[in-house]
Amino acid sequence: MNPSKQAWKGYALTLLAASCWATGGLTAKYLDLAPGVMTAARSLVAGLVLGVILILANREAFCLKEPRRDIPFILFFGVAAQSGMQFTYLMSISLNAIGVAILLEYLAPVFSLLFALVFFRQRPKLMALVGIAVAIVGCALVVGVADPSGICVSLPGFVWGIASAFFFSLYTVLGERVKHRFSSATLIFYGMIITAVTWITIMGPSRVAAPFLRLETMLPILAVGVLSTLLPFGAFLMALRYIPPVNAGITATIEPVLAAIGGAVLFAEALTGGFIIGGILILAAIAIIQISDAWSQ
Repeated sequence: MNPSKQAWKGYALTLLAASCWATGGLTAKYLDLAPGVMTAARSLVAGLVLGVILILANREAFCLKEPRRDIPFILFFGVAAQSGMQFTYLMSISLNAIGVAILLEYLAPVFSLLFALVFFRQRPKLMALVGIAVAIVGCALVVGVADPSGICVSLPGFVWGIASAFFFSLYTVLGERVKHRFSSATLIFYGMIITAVTWITIMGPSRVAAPFLRLETMLPILAVGVLSTLLPFGAFLMALRYIPPVNAGITATIEPVLAAIGGAVLFAEALTGGFIIGGILILAAIAIIQISDAWSQ
């Protein structure tokens, strides 16, 4: 199969993934559960469903080749990266308009550049630095700095939004660094299970179980766990068979656009001029950073 002739499949799968992620954010906003409870519940559903799939189709994904080396990393990845990414994202959604929350999270490539510079001694290209500058200007417009009458973002909302970008970047960088040691299914499964156990311990089993006992919350949580977690991750990974990661990453930036439109329709969240211009700048910055290969050795 010639990937270039099948590119439309890659873009279609990426758009499917972005749509599912946006729908998951809107559903979380609608349910309005405590972020810790929602993190535990969706991770538990996703982890258990993926576990059943792996038992039936790929039991080798459960195996760790070097347990003494792999277990500490898996625990750190699950507790710090996977758990931190989901919790901060849901906290940001609870405090911000859905479009603002996702745009702030999409600043993750900026943190990836900083990780590369500080920890991996990689020098960023000029084009990537331009992308950072554009992203900062876009962020300022999104949170309403240029127009005090525009979208009002509280300090806690802004902090949690930036934290979600940081942990999303950490998740991406760690996953990239160990892609030859673990399959994507292995990382996602253990990450989800560890996240679920972490937040069940923090929130308490009875509090996490409560939403599953009510039909009006159980069905949306099941949908988020499967349709907004497993499905988009799988679709995005399949998309990479047909199109380059840069193309897929840029295409996925349709997510905050869909989420902002959904937030305006479902929750009457304002779409001001500053928000729209800032959002365009942030998405442009992401494209600039990815196209520039992000950094040079």
